[in-house]
Amino acid sequence: MSIQPQDDPREEGEWYCTFSMGIDEVRLLYSTICYAFETWPGSPRRPVEEQEYLRFMKTRLYAMMCEHSLTEIPSHEKEVDEP
Repeated sequence: MSIQPQDDPREEGEWYCTFSMGIDEVRLLYSTICYAFETWPGSPRRPVEEQEYLRFMKTRLYAMMCEHSLTEIPSHEKEVDEP
């Protein structure tokens, strides 16, 4: 099993699920995934695909946090009144 960002299980007829989270939940899940990735015991104790999935989720969650920072947090420039 190889998880790639472009894989879309809906196209293959597989079961698919979505859910919503706030930014605090995304940060907490990111922290949990990072810990799992850092403490992953390695192959052959755990499947290599598990490490690939943890890396994929870590990257995806980080992208979500970056997007939140760019779109939801006001920048200093927006707060300064121009003459």
